[in-house]
Amino acid sequence: MAASDNTEEGANWENLSHVASKVLVPGVTDEQVTDFYNKWANGGYDQTLLDAASRKDYNALNVLKQALQDLYPEEDSRDTAVVLDVGAGTGLSGQVMLDLGFKVLDGLDPSAEMLKVAEEKRVYRHTYTCYLTGEPSQIPADAYDCLTMVGVLGHGCLQCDAFEEMCRIVKPGGYIVNCMRRAYLQEVPDYIQNWEPLKERLEREGRWRVVKMDPYPDHFIGHEGLLMVLQVLQ
Repeated sequence: MAASDNTEEGANWENLSHVASKVLVPGVTDEQVTDFYNKWANGGYDQTLLDAASRKDYNALNVLKQALQDLYPEEDSRDTAVVLDVGAGTGLSGQVMLDLGFKVLDGLDPSAEMLKVAEEKRVYRHTYTCYLTGEPSQIPADAYDCLTMVGVLGHGCLQCDAFEEMCRIVKPGGYIVNCMRRAYLQEVPDYIQNWEPLKERLEREGRWRVVKMDPYPDHFIGHEGLLMVLQVLQ
């Protein structure tokens, strides 16, 4: 792979291993993650991941595509579904959804520079430059039929309590589709402590049901992934 001219502290932005060692590590803060992605937005981010996907080192977008095809097998249902892409970044996952026939997409990401790239591509109807947390956001209740996330859960990233907010903004009967590195559930302190109790409580309260918890290979540079599909019930 050709070297990139966009560097930070001698970094080659096209080197996935280097990127992972810089940002996907214990102790990183959400501010550091956002700053990193702001710098990476125009430093070869899209080409890095697309090249990785072509080498089968980055399988998450394919898994998202298949999951959405399974949930929305009829093309006319994709025309009308309103989707929020959390961790939208530069719109790579949004483009997958557009190619599938989804037409009403919004994007949310704390990186303003990432969203600028997505806005230039005209992937999303609206964008939100913020974190999704456990506190009520500016997004109205029951606003979306589906919420998607690819690579959003990790060190210094989205916290478990944000799933409470997802249940508020996704309509009853709608879906939360999450593609993540499976090992993070056993590595990130917040997930170790809070994920299973949260999942079980929301099931017990009848607020969601687990549709899928399926592992898959090569989520990101050799790491096993986990596909979560959760249906919001109330």
